[in-house]
Amino acid sequence: MHQRNAYKSPPDFESLSRIYPPLRPHIIRVSVNERPTIDFHDPTAQRRLTQALLFRDFNIQLEIPNDRLCPPVPNRLNYILWLQDIISHTTSPESSTSIRGIDIGTGASAIYPLIACRLSPNWHFVATDIDSVSLLSAQSNIDSNGLSERITLIRADPTGPIMIPLIQDAAASFDFCMCNPPFYASKEQLTYSSATKALSPNAICTGAEVEMITPGGEEAFVSRMVSESITLGERCRWYTSMLGKQSSVTALVTLLHDHSITNYALTELVQGQTRRWAIAWSFTDSRLPDDVGRPSAFALRRLLPPRTTYRQPLHNMPSAGSIQRVLSPLESDDLSISNESGGKVCVVARRDTWSRSARRRARATRGTGIGKEATLEPVLLVAHVWIEERTGGELVVEWKRGQDIQAFESFTSHLGRKMIM
Repeated sequence: MHQRNAYKSPPDFESLSRIYPPLRPHIIRVSVNERPTIDFHDPTAQRRLTQALLFRDFNIQLEIPNDRLCPPVPNRLNYILWLQDIISHTTSPESSTSIRGIDIGTGASAIYPLIACRLSPNWHFVATDIDSVSLLSAQSNIDSNGLSERITLIRADPTGPIMIPLIQDAAASFDFCMCNPPFYASKEQLTYSSATKALSPNAICTGAEVEMITPGGEEAFVSRMVSESITLGERCRWYTSMLGKQSSVTALVTLLHDHSITNYALTELVQGQTRRWAIAWSFTDSRLPDDVGRPSAFALRRLLPPRTTYRQPLHNMPSAGSIQRVLSPLESDDLSISNESGGKVCVVARRDTWSRSARRRARATRGTGIGKEATLEPVLLVAHVWIEERTGGELVVEWKRGQDIQAFESFTSHLGRKMIM
């Protein structure tokens, strides 16, 4: 579960029912010694719980048709909090611009845009769905919560493009897209899964077939997203999707590698007995820290993206200014350093100035005027460098921007050697 998720512990149902009385008739006590709960196999009880949590924690009033999916709040919140992390780490803190997102398949509740807009006042959404019943319900929920100016609905065609907001408006750009695609490829898969869950303590699924089934299942759906993203490129900064099967994670990471997309992130979202995964990829040069894009789940270890955080223990705690002293010989038109808050040093490099071959080239061209055009080149690497106060100290280098993993590894190797000399 995400560390900022407030639902790490089960809710106090008695207290919750006092705030949202429609929940009270559904509270049960299995035994005298156990805390009150609800029957998670009762669709009405599930709806009342979702409505109660949204009302208490987000000031959201929600109505859901009886024949449409009732979304569990904690699981949805996990995904939104991860998206907040992605955006915060790849957007300038000084930026006051609006964050624009696409919710693909928003459903009857429109729960993702509703929660996200409550949490982040500068977020705006275009939400899509193929189902007219869901769109009518979603619009009602958006209107009743006063968010019609921040959330726009578009009807999508099941046989048309997925990224319809970017297709309809060739000038449009977005910061992210999110998606919780249908898991199943056929009615038979859905029926089998429902029968299995009926025998387990898990909550039953209340979704309609249009919400739960898509040709080829979730893997095929997100594969289409990858295909469309290759054409759309940086018009969406981060393409993301939740996944319900670990096999889908494996297949989609393989697909990203097949298309040489190496800037991606994974996470594992665990809520009680429910385990989900999410994947994100980008064609920009913005990099995410390891604690956002590289989960510690053992089962995902072979699928993880390249590391973006380098750590090296130091024998002794360095004196103040030691990072600047090591980096200052590298400063030139091609590499600049500046002090950031929290004792961090920001390094911006347009060319490699640290490797032996780069230093040889610099000596050979010194005084000739060759290379003066370097400042016109795109950024090769941006990194933050700092010392963490542990036993002896620890050098930390975090990759912030760049497409060349070898340049980052070369830079960290050089800096690590110099800091222990």
